Amino acid sequence: MRKRRVLAATVMAVSTMTTVVTATPAQAKAMDWDNCPEGYVCLYGDTYGRGRYSNTPGTDKANVGAFINDLTSSIWNRTNDAVCFYEHTNWGGRTLIGVGPGEWVDNVGAAANDKISSYRGNVWCSW
Repeated sequence: MRKRRVLAATVMAVSTMTTVVTATPAQAKAMDWDNCPEGYVCLYGDTYGRGRYSNTPGTDKANVGAFINDLTSSIWNRTNDAVCFYEHTNWGGRTLIGVGPGEWVDNVGAAANDKISSYRGNVWCSW
């Protein structure tokens, strides 16, 4: 009888620990994206909306600034317009990626990672 109680307590403790460990990554991801207000384009230095962070209201930014320039790995476009992201300032160079209205990109991929310097909305973009 005592062995059954010990076994049941052990199983319950392991189940509880598994639940806590499983819940933590989901909570962490939700907190990472939370700092992007509606109407803004938000750039993150790491994938999944983590790390270095910069945001700007609206959809046009001729120069993302030294803090995030060539350091973006994920994006959340919380505007109502599609946004194109460019290799150089003043919308120059190659179009690296486009993000639709209200969409986010967990990982911009090798073609755009750490290469974004400007972005613009309400334009047709192909990459």
